[in-house]
Amino acid sequence: MAAGNFGSFSLMEPLSTKKSRRDRNMKESSRVSYMTEVMEPQIWKSFPEDLFEHVLARLPIATIIRFRVVCQQWNNLITSQGFSQHSCVQVSQAIPWFYITFEDNYRVMYDPFEERWYYDPNIFGIPILPVSSAGGLVCFFDFYYRDLYVCNSLTQCFKKLPAGSIKRWGRLGMTVNGIEGFKVLRLDDYVREYEIYDSVTKNWGHLAKVPECIKRPGYISFNPVSIDDTLYFMQTRPTGIVSCNTSTGVWTQHLIQAPLYSSNLELAESGGQIMLVGLLTENNVTCVCIWKVQKVTFLLKEVDRRQFSEFRGKSVSLACLGNKGLLLCYLTSNNMYYMVTYNVATRKWVKVCLPHGREPHAENRVLMHGTAFQPCLTAMP
Repeated sequence: MAAGNFGSFSLMEPLSTKKSRRDRNMKESSRVSYMTEVMEPQIWKSFPEDLFEHVLARLPIATIIRFRVVCQQWNNLITSQGFSQHSCVQVSQAIPWFYITFEDNYRVMYDPFEERWYYDPNIFGIPILPVSSAGGLVCFFDFYYRDLYVCNSLTQCFKKLPAGSIKRWGRLGMTVNGIEGFKVLRLDDYVREYEIYDSVTKNWGHLAKVPECIKRPGYISFNPVSIDDTLYFMQTRPTGIVSCNTSTGVWTQHLIQAPLYSSNLELAESGGQIMLVGLLTENNVTCVCIWKVQKVTFLLKEVDRRQFSEFRGKSVSLACLGNKGLLLCYLTSNNMYYMVTYNVATRKWVKVCLPHGREPHAENRVLMHGTAFQPCLTAMP
């Protein structure tokens, strides 16, 4: 992907979250310690400029962005083409961010590394939904005019895709290749037609019918995961996984045996491995359970589970976003909610506090749409 100027970046300050008094005191103590530290001019004025790039490139994305306001020299360095092409590209940010919209079109991004929420001002000026992502790019759907946008949500750089042959929303997915750009799949499950947009040719192609061997495509999920140039969709009735290679247009379908007493099954990805996440209810106790999908046999192997006694005896729904080994799970039941991240590698669960004022009410408790994306300042649509 070509590097571009991201000087138009306008991410707002982090949103506050409700935390315990102990957490607030620890945070305040840390903040005071940080503010009392002095950067000695005699030391830093002779610091080699070429080393600045190497140091900055190894910092978290949010920190790099905040450094732009330190001084004009740092802003020029961070927004320079050389920094974006060389320093940022050399060091990837391994932990994904999450882009979420709630029922009332309130849109935020969550940085799990710093455990902070950021409000997205919606540069499009119209209600849009995040429907898929690949690399540092997010694909948005305008459900009023049926238009598609591809955007780097950090730099606010976006591109409106040309109109294709398919007008219905249907199913959407996105893959990305660091050299060849990105592709967007659009599927009309009603008439079984699909087409694929290629950012290299800037055209829609592959307009064709989904093969008859793919049974009931109308029952595939709205939130696929991408691995290389292939999209994977969760399917119900029958329970299985449907995939489409966006380079060749080849479709496949694999049936899986859903675990007994499981529900709300969704796909995630970790290190090129397909994961299955869902609810498991036993003896009126709800668990979030995570399985690994074997690559050849598509058999399931349980990786981990966690009980949520708060929802005992209640009807619970689950939404899950997952990319690069980090999952974000959102459980709701009436006016109860619980949001938690899960790290596949460390098997660590971390509770996530919603932004202050976003506690669940009738109008905003539902996680309407979301996607996990790789934070990258150099990704260009």
